Amino acid sequence: MAFPLCARVLRCLVLLWVVAGSPARAAGLPPGLSEFKHEAWPLSRGAPSRINAITQTPDGFLWIGSVEGLFRFDGVSFEPVRMPGSQAQRLVVSSLHVARSGELWVGLARGRGVAVLRGGQLVDAGMPNPSREVNDIREDAEGGLWVARGGRSEQGLARWHRGQWQEFGIDSGLPAQPVWGLHMARDGTVWAVLSRTLALRRPGESRFSTTGPAISALASLTEDDQGQLWVSDSQGTRALTATAGPLTSFPHPNPVGGTRLLFDARGDLWTTTRNGGVLRIRAPGRSLPAGLTGAARMAALDTTAGLTSDQTRALFQDREGNLWVGTELGLDQLRPAAVVVEPGLPANSPTSYRLAAARDGTVYVADAQALYAIPPGQPPQRLMRLGSPAEALCAAVDRGVWLFLADRVLKVDGLAPRAQAKPAGTTAYGCAQDADGRLWMPALAHGLHVMAQGRWDRWPERSPTLPANAVVDDRGRAVVLFRAAPPVGPLPFVALDARQSAAGAIEGLLPTDLGVLVSGHLGLTAAGAAAASPLAATRHPWAASLNGIAQTPDGETWAIGDAGVVRLRTADLARALQQPQAPLTARVFDFQDGLDSFVQKAPGAQMAVGGDGRIWFLTRRHVMRVEPGGLVPNRLPPPVQVRELQVGEDIFPAAAEVKLPAGTTTVRVAFTALSLTVPERVRFSHRLVGVSDAWSEPGVQRSALLSDLGPGTYRFELRASNNDGLWAEQPAQVTLVIPATFTQSLPFRVGAAVLLLALLYGFYLMRLRQYLARARERSQERLRERERIAREMHDTLLQSVQGLILRFQSVVDRVAHDPGTREALQQAVDRAESVLVDGRDRLQGLRRVDTGDMEDALRRVLAEQPFAPDTRLDVSSQGTRRGLRPTVFDEVLCIVSEALFNAARHAHATQVEVRLIYGRRWLEIVVQDDGVGMPAARADEAARRGHFGMVGMAERAQRIGAQLRIDGHSAAGTRVLLRLRSRIAYAPDAG
Repeated sequence: MAFPLCARVLRCLVLLWVVAGSPARAAGLPPGLSEFKHEAWPLSRGAPSRINAITQTPDGFLWIGSVEGLFRFDGVSFEPVRMPGSQAQRLVVSSLHVARSGELWVGLARGRGVAVLRGGQLVDAGMPNPSREVNDIREDAEGGLWVARGGRSEQGLARWHRGQWQEFGIDSGLPAQPVWGLHMARDGTVWAVLSRTLALRRPGESRFSTTGPAISALASLTEDDQGQLWVSDSQGTRALTATAGPLTSFPHPNPVGGTRLLFDARGDLWTTTRNGGVLRIRAPGRSLPAGLTGAARMAALDTTAGLTSDQTRALFQDREGNLWVGTELGLDQLRPAAVVVEPGLPANSPTSYRLAAARDGTVYVADAQALYAIPPGQPPQRLMRLGSPAEALCAAVDRGVWLFLADRVLKVDGLAPRAQAKPAGTTAYGCAQDADGRLWMPALAHGLHVMAQGRWDRWPERSPTLPANAVVDDRGRAVVLFRAAPPVGPLPFVALDARQSAAGAIEGLLPTDLGVLVSGHLGLTAAGAAAASPLAATRHPWAASLNGIAQTPDGETWAIGDAGVVRLRTADLARALQQPQAPLTARVFDFQDGLDSFVQKAPGAQMAVGGDGRIWFLTRRHVMRVEPGGLVPNRLPPPVQVRELQVGEDIFPAAAEVKLPAGTTTVRVAFTALSLTVPERVRFSHRLVGVSDAWSEPGVQRSALLSDLGPGTYRFELRASNNDGLWAEQPAQVTLVIPATFTQSLPFRVGAAVLLLALLYGFYLMRLRQYLARARERSQERLRERERIAREMHDTLLQSVQGLILRFQSVVDRVAHDPGTREALQQAVDRAESVLVDGRDRLQGLRRVDTGDMEDALRRVLAEQPFAPDTRLDVSSQGTRRGLRPTVFDEVLCIVSEALFNAARHAHATQVEVRLIYGRRWLEIVVQDDGVGMPAARADEAARRGHFGMVGMAERAQRIGAQLRIDGHSAAGTRVLLRLRSRIAYAPDAG
């Protein structure tokens, strides 16, 4: 039976080992580092492991050297950088240094020596006799690069200057000890940290000398802004030349000492450790700032507070002031936090915190166990323990505060607390003392209570009103919020219905100098029926569900809600409340700025301003604060860089001009901006000049898809803003050149256009042939029909008329005795014979298929017209005479005949001319007279009366596809123009 017990014990021991040995994630940073926001990139976020060095190049990239290689970091992604060619195998980077020239020097392990990043390429620097690893690289005042070559006791230093390497060893005064580090002092002295001593080479000297006290192995050396050298080893961290004391000597929690030392911009000293995380010593060599005690002098950040690993080696502060720590298991960042947890107040109160600011500027905080006072400029001080959790806390009208407990009310004002009775069986849901000294206590289901002159009374109510909160407005009146129907009638307080508001159900009752404001899920508005439209949450998301507000004497308004802590200009807020569409700039501080919990939902004040200007507010986990005077915006605009372009599966490195494959229509552009403080807040905007000059809406995406591109040259422009909204002045630019494919080229397009025109012309010819064929067919039909009519008329009408003429002639012969009658009848017979002859001629016209000379035909037609004897008639032609198609010939002759007949009858002309123009593209016939003309009114009148000569001319012209124009409106007579296309007019065999 002993074996199962042993097994259970073993399982418990394993569980305890796992819990104790695994990196724990604590609730937050230790109290001594509460002014920082910690961000971590563990291996799971792509960070390299076993980081040895960190630095930053002038372009803003953070460079990380690790056992896994060299990486470039933009705050979002880790990009490996390798040596080209046969040296592209993995690099083990042990140190990094950026020279004043901007070149990145890379110290390598495993005998690889030193590499230099020049022009985007990592090249071997050619250092002679490379050692097992490079421990450090530094640049002296003359621009020489010193290399500490570890793993050897001789020739431990090398210097690159003016294109040459120089080695230093025993003959240069260096002891036969490994060199662990280097330091270039302000006075130009070169310091070398050896295993057991320090060596230095002063300006102008050629040899090293040893100095100072003995040090232990793996020591590190740095210098503060006063020129004082500091060393860290197994004896602790101490000033090298100063007398040991509480300001100059600090015991180290690690027996080995710090592996890297760094003074930050504020003068605090940081050091990495072998297995204790990173250590910060506040203001070494100087007295602590006011309000800090000796216990706050040293603070450690390790895995219990979220550090990726306790094994730390790399330490660096970037140009934006962020501190970076490289560990065995990732990369960590410490940046100044805008929102800070107050370390002097307990975290995670079992009940809600209570907060109030007294008239003297003291801020009071109560939790489930104690009441604290925070005088201006001082840390919190515990005033008393509480026998029960605080229910409500509010400012007294004279001084101090009122504190509501379960069984009594305390007046706390710097004197001994004075107790007052409390209505039995009630729980306070907030409190407020108005300008008349009445103390109001909402008690929800137990009604509204008021204390005046030391006596409590319950405000009468017909039905439960459920008072849930109370504040004092800018006029000193109490404002009470009711969850049910509030009291009506004359009231000594302002009653608000939580269910009715332009902002939605009221969640926050917010007293300000502008009056009481209320906030709900729809936004923020002034309390009362006369309130204007709310500041809509759709436009101002931060305005929804605000629970606390405070205003400072210098014109700022601070609020807290679900979106975080909000900073506004009071004047802007006042204008926006009156004009909701007015611009209103708000700065929201959220979890990226140090906030670590949401605002608590409780009655009473959730935010207050202390007499020293600090803003205090309550969350579910902590009491937190903001020091507006200490908020320094990031004034470094981010350098912007286009990283690469992708077309399909092909990647093109960014350059000033990138030539893409012919026919490219879609390009994905990847880019970045080097603002490392809060990379998630960097905003990008871009445009493609050549397509649109408008900038895109700012967004956080670090790539853009350019589509529907054609051949040509485009310019992609990119700009970005940092975490505080400061935009880069100059955009990054990349010219994109997309050649045309063969089908997109100009010769192809010209050829395609010619081919299309040829096809259209061929289609036109085909349609013309079809039209002409149909015209010929219709012409043949008309000819056949005319021949049929001619035969019918010849066989019937003309034969009958001929018979009548013969009979009339016989009658004429019989009346020879009557000369008068004979002469009359003979005239009738002659007229009938004339009609007969004319009819035969007409029948011949119906049967005629004449394609002869049009000019001769026109002369005959002209001669037949009833012109006056003195009228000059002329027919002429121009161009080579050509035969016409039969139908065209006949229709043209009829049209011209009608035109001449009209001229003979109506024009009263002295000259009539008919002119034929045989052109290559057109046949034109012009009939011109010098008569009286033909006004449009007379032509219309003739058409109305049934004179359809001109109508018939137009119909005939339309039938053969001709253009007919009659111009008779001028004093020069009438001109008739008939035009036909040559392909329609001329007979096929007419040349």
